Amino acid sequence: MRESVVKSVSSHYAMMLTLVLVFSGVAGCKKDKKKTTTPDKTPAAKSDCNCPTIRVCAKEEAIERVKNRCEKWHAEAAKAANAAAPTLKRQEMFLTPVNPIGIVRTTRDDGTLACREVDMNGDGLVDIHYFYDASGANVLEVQQDTGRDGIIDIVRTYRSGVLFVEKYNHDADESTWEVVKTYSNGVITQIASRVINAMSSGQKVCPGHNYFENFDEKGALVTISYDTDCDGRVDFVINKEGKNAMNLQLKEQDSVIKLKETKPSTP
Repeated sequence: MRESVVKSVSSHYAMMLTLVLVFSGVAGCKKDKKKTTTPDKTPAAKSDCNCPTIRVCAKEEAIERVKNRCEKWHAEAAKAANAAAPTLKRQEMFLTPVNPIGIVRTTRDDGTLACREVDMNGDGLVDIHYFYDASGANVLEVQQDTGRDGIIDIVRTYRSGVLFVEKYNHDADESTWEVVKTYSNGVITQIASRVINAMSSGQKVCPGHNYFENFDEKGALVTISYDTDCDGRVDFVINKEGKNAMNLQLKEQDSVIKLKETKPSTP
């Protein structure tokens, strides 16, 4: 019995010692880590990170894309309002010394918060940008990079603290947005999208939005409208009863075939 207890305790302490050694190795991974005195026969692969097994580094071009994004945003906002761009002060804060989750606070001369930028995974690249109004209390816009490439994929714009517009970027081009959602008092009013025109004889992808879902004041879907030839005009509208603008019932399997037939003949 005693021998069994001794073996159990020994096993317990061995396991605890293993865990301590593992976590010590993780915690010991810091910037500018000194080389060991014992030469390694196998040359290590070159890495931009000091802790490649823990930390995933962002690419330099991605970091360059988000550089001074806060200053640029406020400069553009001031220009649009015919006002002088504010003088901003940037402060970086890191929560942990290992695999740091970084927060960047940018303030105005009067101390009000202009921007807050967050590196969510410690790769050295800001993932979310918050832009504030002159009071520093209300968020005007939130930009999010979900692809770790420094390109903004989602933009949310607010009015009086309420969501007003939500935009989604699917092609890595920040000048165009494939999906745009608009809101009124926080209730969705429309979803505009760029979708492929599989049956179109012209452009397969329109330069602008060509598919629209329209909602009532309660956020309930009421109509779906579609531009099938990329001319900027709606070619048909389906309401919640499944009827188009010409009051002709369309079966689901025939809807694509009948689009051209039900297109208005006059502009």
